[in-house]
Amino acid sequence: AILAAHIARTLGESSVLSFDMGGTTAKICLIDDCTLPLSRTFEVDRAHRFMKGSGMPIKIPVVDMVEIGAGGGSLASVDELGRVSVGPESAGAEPGPACYGRGGGAAAVTDANLMLGRLDADGFAGGRIPLNTKAAQQAIQTEIGDALKTDAIGGAQAVIEIVDENMASAARVHAVEKGLDVTERTLIAFGGGAPLHAIAVARKLGIDRIIIPRDAGVGSAVGFLLAPVAFEVVRSRFTLLEHLEPEAINALFEEMEEEASATVRLGASEASVSTVRHAFIRYAGQGHEIKIQLPDLPLTADDRKTIAETFDKAYRNQYGQGIPGVPLEILTWSLTASAPVSEDIRAQVEHPSAKPQQSIGQRMVWMPGNDHPTECSVVTRQAISTAHPVAGPAVITEDQTTLVAPAGWTLSANPYG
Repeated sequence: AILAAHIARTLGESSVLSFDMGGTTAKICLIDDCTLPLSRTFEVDRAHRFMKGSGMPIKIPVVDMVEIGAGGGSLASVDELGRVSVGPESAGAEPGPACYGRGGGAAAVTDANLMLGRLDADGFAGGRIPLNTKAAQQAIQTEIGDALKTDAIGGAQAVIEIVDENMASAARVHAVEKGLDVTERTLIAFGGGAPLHAIAVARKLGIDRIIIPRDAGVGSAVGFLLAPVAFEVVRSRFTLLEHLEPEAINALFEEMEEEASATVRLGASEASVSTVRHAFIRYAGQGHEIKIQLPDLPLTADDRKTIAETFDKAYRNQYGQGIPGVPLEILTWSLTASAPVSEDIRAQVEHPSAKPQQSIGQRMVWMPGNDHPTECSVVTRQAISTAHPVAGPAVITEDQTTLVAPAGWTLSANPYG
């Protein structure tokens, strides 16, 4: 999500959906105004249709996102009612999917993608990991095809359809919980598995614009390099907003700023340190608070009105209406100190090739939404430029991942690659 926020800032995308799919999980985050949404609680192992409250809450500061068991190694099965399920069980790195040829026998998402022609058995990971198509076929047929009374291709299509719908459903539920819409967003996909599924998920969500960054397969690692040195201090001090004592809260913030800034300077001694202040506010009697940004100045009595108006706007944005006449309670105060980070690591402008792209071959691929294979051009990512777009159906290859583009989609590279 940090990488997605950086890309949003670089390209001026004000509303994006970050989609990170790796080997075991898929993570979805809604980012507005290029600012990462943060939360004090993270819920793991959501059991009921990815809905809030159906998992185990953990009290830690995190990026506000939803995570589900859907990755390249996620295992597929068919239950007694003939329903296909995918994840959260995973083949892991060892033994991995059946097609890795390391002893795994269960059907994984990667096996299904291989069966549908979306992966090159000889070119996977730049040719360093040859894939065993026969092992993938046997696993899909045994675990899925036989139970559904279909062949391995039909079983693979069922697996991919279920995992795509699971990820799209998680995004819908997450957006509804936040009172946000996904259809007008740009989807930013990274991780080894996301480009394979990005267009299918986008179509299910009504999204028509997708960005696949350079080095998408290691996008989370690049995001870690872009993370600022930061430290948050949180203090609990209950008060009604109407009884707010500015002098006492200002003294509290001074202590918090001293502690947070000292910690940040341990990792960025020469950098300037900036601070952001927040309050966690709720209507009296409620059990959940909303995080509200405060002025980065000493508070005065006049700020009571400003804080109330900011809370009312945030509450209406999330829930549709406010509750007039009910007092506001402030439970917690937080201050985050951070040092600026150089984003030049991902901001280099690439010089596009003057030569038109050349296909490195053709391949029969079962594209998303099709019940028959389509002959597709296979193009290396390096061959795509602003001047030379590629029209689907096409398969775009690189060492770390593969992008599948059905007919009707056009791929081009921006100045950042």
